[in-house]
Amino acid sequence: MRDFSELTALMERVVHKYTRWEDKKRTYGTEVPLSKAEIHTIAAVGDHTNINITALAEVMGVTKGAASQMIYKLVDKGAVEKRVSPDSDTEVVLNLTAAGKKNHEAHAAYHRQAGDKALNLLREMPEPLLESMAEYFEAFEKVIDEGLREE
Repeated sequence: MRDFSELTALMERVVHKYTRWEDKKRTYGTEVPLSKAEIHTIAAVGDHTNINITALAEVMGVTKGAASQMIYKLVDKGAVEKRVSPDSDTEVVLNLTAAGKKNHEAHAAYHRQAGDKALNLLREMPEPLLESMAEYFEAFEKVIDEGLREE
């Protein structure tokens, strides 16, 4: 029987450190400092024109409440705007402001360059290892989703 205690301890340590890292702020094309969660929300809104909160939450893998709270922050920071949907008077859609578009473009440029060390690690990995990692994370996500539904 295999002992996974070291691997699970490592995974927990990485998750905790990633959470701290996600809170670190940096600027992306404007002078407004943004956390990783904020810039990734901006990226999701930028990649999905006229997205609503429900769809944004799905794309990001968070609750509607968490997505809504993040959008309030980004509206206050001038990166996202909320409008009535062109398709329905009862639905609100999200889009980037001019500042949000600058953030989105600067974030995309950051990922295209060699500045993202985490992406560089992935770029250097052999394809079979990447495929195995993707399979593991998809299965792990399902386990987490099941655990969250039980709450």
